[in-house]
Amino acid sequence: MKRKTRKILFLIVISVCGAYLLFMGVYHASSASHFCATHHLLRGYTDSWRESPHRDVNCLRCHEFRGFLGKLESKARGLNYVYLTVTNQFTVPTRARIFEQNCIGCHLGDYAEYQGVTGLPADHYALIKDSRSCLECHRETGHRENILLTRTFEKAWKAGQ
Repeated sequence: MKRKTRKILFLIVISVCGAYLLFMGVYHASSASHFCATHHLLRGYTDSWRESPHRDVNCLRCHEFRGFLGKLESKARGLNYVYLTVTNQFTVPTRARIFEQNCIGCHLGDYAEYQGVTGLPADHYALIKDSRSCLECHRETGHRENILLTRTFEKAWKAGQ
């Protein structure tokens, strides 16, 4: 291999590693639950979350698909929210993304950082097999506040009529 080719490959590897480390640093800095509370429209949810049974569960444990691509997708959504807010295009979200396989995984004991979690009751296996949503019965488990019942949403909706 030519010396110039090795140098280019070395620079590519260093650049990819640097980009990955930068992304992971920003990811961790912006993934703490208190970071979500900095967005004024989400403050009601984070306050409600602090009073919920899931108050010790990081927001992204429920609102992010697992794996590296899940991290990329959630941060892309976050950047989009920032862009929409800065350009005054942000509106109240009507529904947060919740990845139910994370609910199931946690209650099956897949996540070591959450010890002592209530196990998945036997009757839930039939519900999962029937593709039933956890949210059908447990919608207010993570947040007691519902987006459609908040004053912010109500004011925005009435103003738009």
